Amino acid sequence: MIERVLVVMVLSVATLAACGGSQKQVEVKGKETETAKLAGDWEGTYEGNESGRSGPVRFSLQLGRHTADGEVVMGGETPLRIQFIEVAGGKVAGKIAPYTDPNCECEVETSFIGTVSGDTISGMFSTKIGATGQIQTGTWQVTRK
Repeated sequence: MIERVLVVMVLSVATLAACGGSQKQVEVKGKETETAKLAGDWEGTYEGNESGRSGPVRFSLQLGRHTADGEVVMGGETPLRIQFIEVAGGKVAGKIAPYTDPNCECEVETSFIGTVSGDTISGMFSTKIGATGQIQTGTWQVTRK
């Protein structure tokens, strides 16, 4: 249900349905050599397996900063707030702040992971539905512009 990730950030992520705030200044954890690989503007999409929802993922990371600007948008309108992103060993991982999913009208938590391959980051996300504990999954991908 986060179907947005990411990441991206992703980043991721996207991810990867709800009521969140506009995305700004996401903390990016990792060594300079790892975060430097993510420098630039990234755009892509996410898609939820169970929910069938999809949407855009955007983020930007400048060299020398350990923060990124970006957003994951659900349903074409609602931006979700990425809490943090961690980069290590060519992998990107993070979490989206808890939000209210429009399908269940309940709070959900989403985490994402992806693999950096040149100018593409692709991965998966999982969303835990607070009311039932059910886990929903999906995929996301972003490309450096």
